[in-house]
This record gives sequence, structure tokens and C-alpha cells, in this order.
Amino acid sequence: MACQATLAAAHAADRLAVTGEDRMFGPSLMWGAQAALVGLAAAAVPVAATVLRAFAEQRYADFVAASARLDRLAEVTFTEPMEGYVRRMLWIAADEGRIPPGYAVDPYGPALTEDDRARVLAVARRA
Repeated sequence: MACQATLAAAHAADRLAVTGEDRMFGPSLMWGAQAALVGLAAAAVPVAATVLRAFAEQRYADFVAASARLDRLAEVTFTEPMEGYVRRMLWIAADEGRIPPGYAVDPYGPALTEDDRARVLAVARRA
């Protein structure tokens, strides 16, 4: 509800309505966001671009499907321990070839297991 209210306030003030909701990326666009600055999109570029493109082109069936895939990825990325999201995003970026695998580390984040990595990457690859 706060996201919807903020987007409405931006429109009322004749300002650019920018969403930053990783878990409500698609719905934010439907609620009036005109642009997106979303953390997950820095790593999961293809699926985020697919959501934006499908929405802009009014291909709503594609939009709904891509939005659901992106939300499933956000669900496994932004989970407990929450501080682990940095490493999870780095795993996705490395898996997509955006950064070298050796840089997919967060020396300050919590310990995560290989099972965590496998789960995140399995969802990312389906996205």
C-alpha cells in the first residue's frame, strides 16, 4: 500500500514515478511506476528487461509470466539471512557472465552454503 501511495503522490506532484520494489517489480509498473531502479535488475538483467519490455509493449500475458519469474527470483534472493542478498546477487551476476566468478564473494556477509547457491542459481536460470 505504501508503494501505491508513493507512486500516486509522485504522479500528483507531476514527478517521475520510479519504483525500487524488487518483490513487487511488475505490480509497481501496473500501479503507475514510469521507471525502475531495482537492485535485482543489476544482476538479473535479462528477466528484468523482459518484464519492462513486455509492459511497455503492452504484451500483458508475457509481462505477467516474466513478472512471476522475476518475483520468484527476488523471493530466493531477498530471504533470511537478509544480509546474504549481496552474495546471492553476486552469484547471479557471475552466473550470467556479468562479473568474473572470483568476484562473487562478500567477505562481510553471513555464511551461506553451496545448497543456498544452487537454489538461487536454479531459480535464476529458469527466470
